[in-house]
Formats: sequence, structure tokens, C-alpha cells
Amino acid sequence: MNFIPVVSLILVSSFQSCKIYSFKGSTLSPDIKTFTVEPFVNQASIVVPSLANTFTEKLKEKIIRELNLSHTDQDGQIIFKGFITSYRTGPASVTSSDKAAATRLTVTVRVVFENSVTPDQNFDISFSQYIDFDSNLDLSSIESQLIDELSDAIIQDIFNRAINNW
Repeated sequence: MNFIPVVSLILVSSFQSCKIYSFKGSTLSPDIKTFTVEPFVNQASIVVPSLANTFTEKLKEKIIRELNLSHTDQDGQIIFKGFITSYRTGPASVTSSDKAAATRLTVTVRVVFENSVTPDQNFDISFSQYIDFDSNLDLSSIESQLIDELSDAIIQDIFNRAINNW
């Protein structure tokens, strides 16, 4: 068997398929190189001091970790900004004696996404997530953990909408 034709065929086949594919499903233009996350502002009626900063930093970290983009404090090619619009607790389930067995913590964030390279991907949407916890637990003792979990869930929703166009 002649070795050169086989190697040539393999090389030609591999060069024909030289296109960048993302297994994460990103719909971002390869021309996008920078991003900005403006500090989120807490406009909820109940203000948890750490929530807006935690949310802003977690969103930056996710983009840095999962995309090959450079962070800039302003004028990124894609920009995330917004507000914490709601932070509330309420009963999630009730016992037979009308006492809350579980409490639901709900966080809602309004996000404005601007894509200067592909403006038709811009959006202004509210994202909301909740988590239920045992009503016998003191919220202040688990609040930080719940905020982390809710922030991660909302950020994943934002990421799916902005980056994966879901």
C-alpha cells in the first residue's frame, strides 16, 4: 500500500473541516473579544448588602471561565448590566396545621445585554429563580449559601440566553 496517498487524504480531510466549533453551543460571533459586566444595582425592597456584588462577580467569573474573552471595565463588545428587582421569602408548602413547612426564597434580576457586534442578540429580560428551605432554619444562618446557589442558577439562565441563545 502506498503511504503518501493515505496521508494526503487524511490531511485534505482535516483541512476541509477546519472550522471552529463550540461544544458549549455558543452563538457569539468569533469577532467578539471583550466583555463588560457593569455593577448590578440592588433595587429590591429587601436589600441584602452582599447580593449585588456577589452577583456581579459571579457573572464575571463565569464568562472568564467559560469563554475566551477579555474583561474590560467599560465599552466591551458585549455588555451585561442590570438590577436586582426582587428578593422575597414566602411559604413554599404548608403543614396540616397551616404552618409553613418550607420557606421559598426568590430572587429576580433584570438584565440588559448589549452585543455591539450582533445587535439582534440584545435583550432586556428578567430572570427569576427560587430555592426552598426548611422553615425551622434561620434564614440569616443559611442566607449566604442560598444567595450563592440562586446567583449561580440565574447566571446560568443569563448565560444560556446571551451566549447559547436558548
